Amino acid sequence: MKINFGTWVFCPKLITSSFATIFFILFLHLGSWQLDRAEQKRELQSFFNEQQTKEAINLNNSFKRNHGLNYNFINRGRTGLNELLWRKVTAAGNFLENQQILLDNQVNNGQAGYYVYTPFKVKGVDEIFLVNRGWVPVGVDRNKIPNLNFTKGRATIYGVLKKAPRTGILLADNQAEKLNENITRFQKIDTYELTRLIKLNKIKKFANNPFLYPIFPYVIRLSPESEHGYIRNWESRNSGENIHIGYAYQWFAFAATLFVIYLVLNIKRQDHKNE
Repeated sequence: MKINFGTWVFCPKLITSSFATIFFILFLHLGSWQLDRAEQKRELQSFFNEQQTKEAINLNNSFKRNHGLNYNFINRGRTGLNELLWRKVTAAGNFLENQQILLDNQVNNGQAGYYVYTPFKVKGVDEIFLVNRGWVPVGVDRNKIPNLNFTKGRATIYGVLKKAPRTGILLADNQAEKLNENITRFQKIDTYELTRLIKLNKIKKFANNPFLYPIFPYVIRLSPESEHGYIRNWESRNSGENIHIGYAYQWFAFAATLFVIYLVLNIKRQDHKNE
């Protein structure tokens, strides 16, 4: 193909045009994908902000025994469960102090440590709620058990419902490390493993269905103003949309640069000396 522009001629080769077209479309697609990711993050942040403005849920009143969350409904669509995500909650009940859980490899101000999760039995409710009570340091010896608080009797807690953390890698089927009779160290929060650990499989309403957990699907992240916790420097939630917008601009810039290079390499001045 050859196109004349006065004293200039555009004469790209087929293979050059093919590669340029493929990568140009690819860069545009990646840029559009990043913009779509930014929009998703924006919607999630908007959902979070909306949930945080709602009145706190009193779990003692909202999850009456045998009239709690409809698990069959959750398994079909999870719409009901999603409505509870990031909601502020309050509950009165008892910590199951004989089953302290340490989530390993958690860092606070550059220092290694654990998040302490303790099962919480809400008064009058069948489900057990895992409560992230905050961070404690590992110390110089990983074999030494950190100092933990044991809350005796009835406690009232305040927090936020959120998904269990995705951090950690399962290196084996049984990834629980018993540090003593009451404390177990985990690399990752795993509902099946925790169900066996807390020994609630004998509850009849869950016995014949492996998808029904006595442990509630969301954890309660204990609020800084609530008692019975440890260090809670929770990071403020950020949508992260600006990161994806930045990536989108980079991909679009690559596409524009490729287009300019393609033109520069294939436009030449005509030689009229022999005419």
